[in-house]
Amino acid sequence: MTENTDFIGLISSFLGPTSDNVVSESPALLPSDAPSILKNDDEFDVIPSTRVVIFSKDRPWQLQQLLRSMKLTIGHYASSDDHDASFVQRVKIFIICRATTLDFVEGYEQIKQTYDQVDTHIKPRFLYEGEWMCRDNFDHASVTEDLENKSFSFLLDYALNKNTDADDAYHTPSFVMFLTDDCVLLDSLEVVLVHAVGSLQYEHEDRRVFNFLTRLHPGISRCQTRDCISPSPRDWQYHSLVPYLNNVFTVDAHESVKKHDGVYIYKTKSSSIEFNYPFDLSGGVYRFEDVQMILKQIRTEDKECSNQNGLSHPNTFELRGHQAVLACDDDLVSARKTLSAIPSRPLMLILAVNRVQNVCNAPIAGSGEGRVTNSTTAADENDTTDPTDPSALLKLLQNGRNLDLERYLSTPYNSTHIGDLFLRDQSNVSQKFGMQTPSPDVSVLIPVHSGVDFASHSIASIILQCVDELHQTLDEKKIRPQPILSSMQIVIVDDRCIDGSIDVMIQSCKNVLASHPSIVLTVLDHRFGQTALEQEHQQQLQNHMQSTFSIDIDVVSSGPGVASALNTGLEHCRSNLVARMDADDVSAPGRLISQLTFMRVNPSVNVVGASAVIFSTKDDQIKSDCSILPYRSDVPRSGNQCHIVRTSLSVLDPGFMSWTMLFTCTLTHPTVMFRKSAIERIGGYDESINCAEDYDLWLRLLGEDCRSILCLPFVGVWHRKHNHSNSVTNSLEQKKEANKACHRAIEKLISSANDENDRSLENEHISTLKDPANATTLDSINNAARLLLKIESSFLHKNALRLTEHEVKLIHYDCDARIGELATIAVSKFGKDNIDHFKFNSSEGPCYAWRLWSDRCPDEQFQRLSLLCHLTTYS
Repeated sequence: MTENTDFIGLISSFLGPTSDNVVSESPALLPSDAPSILKNDDEFDVIPSTRVVIFSKDRPWQLQQLLRSMKLTIGHYASSDDHDASFVQRVKIFIICRATTLDFVEGYEQIKQTYDQVDTHIKPRFLYEGEWMCRDNFDHASVTEDLENKSFSFLLDYALNKNTDADDAYHTPSFVMFLTDDCVLLDSLEVVLVHAVGSLQYEHEDRRVFNFLTRLHPGISRCQTRDCISPSPRDWQYHSLVPYLNNVFTVDAHESVKKHDGVYIYKTKSSSIEFNYPFDLSGGVYRFEDVQMILKQIRTEDKECSNQNGLSHPNTFELRGHQAVLACDDDLVSARKTLSAIPSRPLMLILAVNRVQNVCNAPIAGSGEGRVTNSTTAADENDTTDPTDPSALLKLLQNGRNLDLERYLSTPYNSTHIGDLFLRDQSNVSQKFGMQTPSPDVSVLIPVHSGVDFASHSIASIILQCVDELHQTLDEKKIRPQPILSSMQIVIVDDRCIDGSIDVMIQSCKNVLASHPSIVLTVLDHRFGQTALEQEHQQQLQNHMQSTFSIDIDVVSSGPGVASALNTGLEHCRSNLVARMDADDVSAPGRLISQLTFMRVNPSVNVVGASAVIFSTKDDQIKSDCSILPYRSDVPRSGNQCHIVRTSLSVLDPGFMSWTMLFTCTLTHPTVMFRKSAIERIGGYDESINCAEDYDLWLRLLGEDCRSILCLPFVGVWHRKHNHSNSVTNSLEQKKEANKACHRAIEKLISSANDENDRSLENEHISTLKDPANATTLDSINNAARLLLKIESSFLHKNALRLTEHEVKLIHYDCDARIGELATIAVSKFGKDNIDHFKFNSSEGPCYAWRLWSDRCPDEQFQRLSLLCHLTTYS
């Protein structure tokens, strides 16, 4: 048996490996040194033309909400320092409408007339399918060139190929985005298209991105239409869009405009369910020539089968489009379908509250379906609108009612299709957002030991979150009349800092805010016992109450160690909502606002985290321009080069996250915001732990409530790894402490379920379960499998009333994957000397892990057969 045999890669159903060591044994499907999104490409302009085609039938109100979510009005872009508006000016929107009653006709006409009168960069073009009822009663200025009573196929071709402006130099679009009327964007159309166009220009060797799937993001784990788990791709990689953004927008554009987002790129064929959906009319973005190739293939097949019409309806177009992608294998798949791209945060939802077509029997989503928390953002109790009836939704159009987009932004979902209908209530907007209280909106806790080269950039990325709110767009101000982050306290804890990092941080704050006089900055250094400090502080608090934005910086001393510094800092935090930050990391734009909004409407969650981009500034790494870091232009001393190592992806479903935390820490400490009262209730950080104090804290918190921690699916922090970081210098001690914390949590879990101590629980079994690749004997593999079943049973029993049905499915799925991994390691490491232990028939063979895998996963016979073939071939 060769050492290079990729046994782990043979198991296609894994959610992912349980340890970093297993990852290192499997060859990467994407190159680790792949470049970021290209700045330019010979095939495309930096700001290319894009055609957006929307399909709508009998849902004028939902179409109106989709257009509203796009933020097409000029006012939306007016506050961004007149950044280059040519991007949206080179977008054309065509809406293919079909109405079956006069009421729906009137609804569509109302929307059309509204956009004809509104000053927008983009004027949607309405195309009417079939015979348009009572057309003599309406102004059909847009229906020209004999477009009445036309087929869907004709209008689709017209929307894709028509040049609408006589002076338009861009006769053929570069890209095409498809949308249906039940879609809702969570950011402007401009931002969505920047993500899509930037990712579609990614190219590395013979690999190219074929599609950008707007509706997906890393938090998706369920397929609502099929009611099943949708595993994440194993091979996806994060790629920064910053080089492309810098070319799209002028240098004067503000950070909040550029967003500093990235995308995840993965091999389409290695994914499944939602992530392997090559042709999608609900938010899919493609190259124009690829769409033309698909259409050509469909028409060719229709000619060969005279009874087929693949372009008679949007749903048949999508279904036949899938088949066409596979049929165009030589010309399309090998050259373009190699990779797919998705956004790194939620950009779109699908309101699956009704069905207006009979081609696909898609299920309707009920209220709350897909939502992972029982937040206060419930449906309006006084609203009696039946969303399953499109006719009933027409009343919302007539009454001027709109969706509450802010509520969708603060509510996490694990599926793309949802059932919540949140309507905006003007009467309570000011109560939910921007309420000023004597305590700050949030306290940011930063322990500082060293890192003078990085500290300035770190704290600047925090205070600039307030500055970002000063640059809100006009549309956002209409939705949120008062700022969310109006007051902030930053608690800097001096953890034996001797390199001047704290002084550098304070000076950086003063430099950044010097050009923003509307933000009041106060610095109180408690280390040197200034006289009348409390009186001065009280006076400054009164000044803050009279200002719109205020930032307090409190500097305090602590005992030795990170845990001691954090506990000391907590004592000085005046807000119950505390955000963690390290002095060598960088917060992403919008991080604090997103987490603060979420925590305000989800009181049952005590800790909210986010994803993190792990990057390195070590001298021995391949480097790229550090301009990819957020707020890089605001801090001159933040370095010139860095290297993206990997991404720490969040687990969205809280019950499933609690399960995964038993095996490894899936929560990046500097990304979290937590409730101070919850942390104090369990005794704070354990000061006897030097390096894994955060993992121990999370396990104790989850031991009380498995739903108390949740991660939002967006990049919240750029987490720096360097030669002096704690996780590098103390990696062995950190691993040892983490194993101890894990042992205590598992022991407590099993004991609480069985009402007795389990004497068979040994460190070796837990170590093997956490890191199967380092197993020393076949017995240790088998004992780890037995322990895994015991943990699964105990966890499900203890939390039976707290877990959702989907979370239980995820736990079973993950447990099956871990058993498969144990069995695979057993074959790869011990099969050569114990070939009789492994039989294809599940009822035979003394290897317990192998038998267990066979019993629990009967559908994975091919994987087992492949393993046995390798075993017999190389024995």
